[in-house]
Amino acid sequence: MNNIAQSALNAGLVGAGGAGFPTHIKLQASVATVIANGVECEPLLAHDRTLMTENPGLVLKGLDLLAQSVGASRKIIALKKKYSAARAALEKASPKAEIALFPDYYPAGDEVEIIKYLLNRTVPENGLPLDVDTVVDNVETLVNLAQAMDGFPVTQRTLTICGEIERPGVYKTPIGTKIADLLAFAGGTTIPDYRIYIGGPMMGNMASPETPVTKTTTGIFVLPAEHFLIAKRSLKLEHILRQAQSACTDCRQCTDACPRYLLGHDLEPHKIMRTVNLGLAANTREMLASHLCCFCGVCEYACPMWLSPRRVYEKTLSLLKEQNLAYPKNDRELQEHPMRNFRRIPGARITSRMGLTKYNVEMPHYKDVFNPKEVSILLKQHIGLPAEPLVKPGVKVLKGELIGEIPFGKLGAKIHASLDGTVSSIDREKIVIVRN
Repeated sequence: MNNIAQSALNAGLVGAGGAGFPTHIKLQASVATVIANGVECEPLLAHDRTLMTENPGLVLKGLDLLAQSVGASRKIIALKKKYSAARAALEKASPKAEIALFPDYYPAGDEVEIIKYLLNRTVPENGLPLDVDTVVDNVETLVNLAQAMDGFPVTQRTLTICGEIERPGVYKTPIGTKIADLLAFAGGTTIPDYRIYIGGPMMGNMASPETPVTKTTTGIFVLPAEHFLIAKRSLKLEHILRQAQSACTDCRQCTDACPRYLLGHDLEPHKIMRTVNLGLAANTREMLASHLCCFCGVCEYACPMWLSPRRVYEKTLSLLKEQNLAYPKNDRELQEHPMRNFRRIPGARITSRMGLTKYNVEMPHYKDVFNPKEVSILLKQHIGLPAEPLVKPGVKVLKGELIGEIPFGKLGAKIHASLDGTVSSIDREKIVIVRN
């Protein structure tokens, strides 16, 4: 393992864009091209553009380190055309940097979409960017990588807070901060009856006020309890399956809009809705295709009945994994759909259809890092196995101190204390630290 990968390992780096794949694994690859992903896939999120605007040097340093680690000869920074301030900051920091500008469509920030748009190469079915000689990293991951080389582990997260909140904007907070505490720091909610939604409006999920911020928390949305997005995400899977069996008209609008189908992948969401009538235990091609879904939620957006093929795919995939059933590998040539470029969904249309237009406001950056009284640091914030605690209740720790180790020989990420304090409790899921 080279020293850059070792630094990432020691610092507990994972993909900050949401997937949470341990970064030190990527840094041991060998590819020709590396891409900094600053496209910000989900509507309303603003923290990536803020990082590029205010810390262009760290983004560029991280990208240089990534390229050095994997031996890449080409470095590209991808961002949306409308991010003019970020572009200007990056060009000022490095006039020769290769910057690629994307239109504002969804899901432009998906790494498979980025590679197709920039390099005209299609990641194979159930494949990885490595399969097309490329590595893609989120810009916050690159900032964390630059800091890791200086010995600073991942202890805080930059994220977007928006919705029914007094001060919507971009915030920095220690890993493990409870959402309720962070919302209070942001001025509190503007309505009494609200629900919390984390991630993004298309791919996010419901959360409680006690949910802690992790290395992969990108956004926190405060929405009215009666908001349709809350009602939709609150539906139980059993109800969704009954809907699929009774309300799906087999119109195939979900398939015609699916980004993976348009790239030529063997994924047709309308067929999974039809197949559930046979029962989720059916081992069919349509079921196995769950491995190809990127869970972007475009199928939900496109469905005139507001059904959720995405949720069906999620359940199907979990059942397939329990049975060790994988999508069969093949080398077939993928044919892009001729209408692909004409079926891109504008970001503003997504925001409008999801009932979020009123929250599409300017997102100022509140630079003071929140200092909570306690943090609940999850042992699993990444793809792989949970970290194993290295501390015990009553032990005093310092910010940046290693408190969780990767299980021997397994995929995972280290975790570190995010503030100076005393370990108050440990269970199978988290380590709680109270600030001194």
